[in-house]
Amino acid sequence: MREQTAPRDPPAPAPSLCVATLAVDSPTVGALRELLARSDGRLLGEFYDYALEGDASLAEAMQSSPLPVWLIGFDRDRTMAAAAASRLHQRLQGRGYVIAVSANAEPAMILEAVRSGCCEYLTSPATVEQLSEAFDRLRGRIRLPGAALAAKSGGQMILMLGVRGGAGTTTLAVHMASFLARQYGKKTLIVDVHRRMGHVSLYLGHDASGYHFYELVRNLARLDDALLEGFVTHYSPALDLLPSPDCVDDSANVSLDHIQHALRFIAQHYEFVVIDCPHGVHNLSLAAIDCCDLLYLVATPDVPALRDLSRVIDHLMQSGVSPDKVRVVINRFSSAGALSLEQIEKGIRRPVAVTVPNASADLIRAMNTGAPVPPEHKSEFAIQMKKWALSLGGVLEPPPAEPRRRFAFWKRMEPAALSRP
Repeated sequence: MREQTAPRDPPAPAPSLCVATLAVDSPTVGALRELLARSDGRLLGEFYDYALEGDASLAEAMQSSPLPVWLIGFDRDRTMAAAAASRLHQRLQGRGYVIAVSANAEPAMILEAVRSGCCEYLTSPATVEQLSEAFDRLRGRIRLPGAALAAKSGGQMILMLGVRGGAGTTTLAVHMASFLARQYGKKTLIVDVHRRMGHVSLYLGHDASGYHFYELVRNLARLDDALLEGFVTHYSPALDLLPSPDCVDDSANVSLDHIQHALRFIAQHYEFVVIDCPHGVHNLSLAAIDCCDLLYLVATPDVPALRDLSRVIDHLMQSGVSPDKVRVVINRFSSAGALSLEQIEKGIRRPVAVTVPNASADLIRAMNTGAPVPPEHKSEFAIQMKKWALSLGGVLEPPPAEPRRRFAFWKRMEPAALSRP
């Protein structure tokens, strides 16, 4: 007869909050212990060596928790603390959080911690209330109400996507945002979603020493009007900027879902959001396309670029992108070029929405000086950009009519249509 064994108790559920500390001051640890004692949280251990080597039991406990958190003290050695935070952030792979604790609350110090992967920055000694509020924000990040953000209406989101590198997409994105703000006075934000070393900030004459888009995404749980205002760079009264990371490594370790939430939140606060996206079709571009109202595919009038454009359009259609939001832009177009507009449209089996004339000298000067071509510039490029901006949704007022001058007959003889519907 088989011996009956007593039924095993079901395993206890993992605590909702598991915390480990590294080089954190004693008063903060005391407040943490007090908070955890009156909740279902658990303190996994206190560590003091920044060169912490993960042990298997600690890693397992962290992985089993719905909310694993590391608190790292930055005061003893900021360089080593930042390196430890970066290692732990990568080890958690988006399934846990790192919080910086420091007595120094200067903006440069906070930025250093954020860039190393910390999602919160607490001033030491942290109180029970401060710790509780930080953990509540992290809990809110886990159950982020995506439908609530998506349901709110906002401004028009325009995505610029080159079919290959060198198409001039960033140049057009910068000038579109600049013309919307300067010519029509629309509150506009340009967002550089390149994961590293984008050029939007350079084209606008700004270095990338401030916050970038992916730092905003990492702080999604506490994203509100005030935080957004603190992250954007104000270029002009109507134009703001969110640059890309100014680094060669991949510091944009965030989920596509969080990127979409951030873009939709941003759109609620601007009349226009212009997105400069890395060229080609990939997970990032598809996620951004899903959020945008209009997608402009930028190509140049040469056979290799048009071959790529045709392939990109086919891929987008197969990926479920609505044809209604896709527009084709031919940059550096010349009516005297080797390929006519009719040949281009026949080759890609789609109408061309916008043609932008070649203005290499003006645009190289604008890029090198960090000053976009102004709307009042008397050039075919400026005229076309104004018309293109005016076509966006029919929501812009036309520019004021110029006063009639003598020899108006010759003015009427200028080319009237630089873009096609």
